[in-house]
Amino acid sequence: MALARLLFAIALHARGEAMEAADMMHAAVSLAIEIGMNLRNFATAHGQGNLVQEESLRRTWWELYVMDGYMAALHKRPSFKSNTVHSGVLLPCEEVIYASLGCLPQPSSLEQFDMRLFADEEIQFSSFAYRIEAARILARVLSVAGTQYEDQVQVVDNALAGWIHGLPQIKADVVNSYNVVDEMLFQGHMIIQCATIYLHLPRSDLLNTLPVTANIVCAERGRHMSPASTQHMHSVKATNASKELANLAAVRVPVQKHTPFFVCGLVLGAIVQLSACSANAGSEQHRDRVTLIIGLLKSLSRNWAISGQVLVQVKKVASEVLQTSNLSSPSANRQDNTAYDSGISIGNSPSNTSWLSMLNMVENQEFHGLMHLESIYPGSV
Repeated sequence: MALARLLFAIALHARGEAMEAADMMHAAVSLAIEIGMNLRNFATAHGQGNLVQEESLRRTWWELYVMDGYMAALHKRPSFKSNTVHSGVLLPCEEVIYASLGCLPQPSSLEQFDMRLFADEEIQFSSFAYRIEAARILARVLSVAGTQYEDQVQVVDNALAGWIHGLPQIKADVVNSYNVVDEMLFQGHMIIQCATIYLHLPRSDLLNTLPVTANIVCAERGRHMSPASTQHMHSVKATNASKELANLAAVRVPVQKHTPFFVCGLVLGAIVQLSACSANAGSEQHRDRVTLIIGLLKSLSRNWAISGQVLVQVKKVASEVLQTSNLSSPSANRQDNTAYDSGISIGNSPSNTSWLSMLNMVENQEFHGLMHLESIYPGSV
């Protein structure tokens, strides 16, 4: 039943029914914890001696964990229920091994994974395991969302960077030697880049002049603003993360293989790239990335209704930004601003960001369905 509720929650999210999806995810996680799926011996106790069945039960728990983290980030909750309980569940194996239904390897523990960089002998972990680690780091990002202490932010930022540097050589690219995309690794990269935007965009000097930014997912400034001396670096890191999301979008793979949650990552990337484009009027690199994201959202809309919903809003914003950018003089832009690929200019701040009002989720119900910012079930975490 927990697996059925999980799949139903994902389907509801893909249909753009955010409230219902969050409720169903909460029900799935609550049931899983109630029956003890987070305990190490659950799989062996209920797997009926079948190694494949045991692996399936372990994968169900960890999929619940990752999806619960996704939902928490979308709804701006500081924690998620599956992260508040101890999990001793062993880690999943590689997708190709599980799909073969052959001889499954002895599963590794989370403790072994955490000590992998310090071990004398290198242990091979699955892409699913690295995806789980990305979700665990996302949980840390959410926990410091409101902090004003830069040291705490830096510690989490180190973990984000460390995830990428800690990947083994065989997993250095999301496309393997057979030209096949590793979807688990793809999603891991997506989570890390989205988490980077969640961490840095609220502390950056992007979008900081308009009250409407409080209604943009992960862009709420609130009372905890970073010192002016650090805002520029936060802007650079947020924009670089959006660039990496665009790079993921450029990976040529049948779009139906992507998770519907990639739509949310694309929207985050588009918001930051449009902000950078507004700051650097007429910047071709940002325009190209936004064009790519819009094109992929259009393709994804054939499979996921949520993509079609947000596509309408993103196109409206992009049209406003790009038209405003075209009004700027190219020669003046070259003279007054030096734009870097990070998307941040060392010249003047943007003077026209009225397009952001189009992202007001209070007025735009379609965008509100994706980027609902209120706690869906207060106290549930």
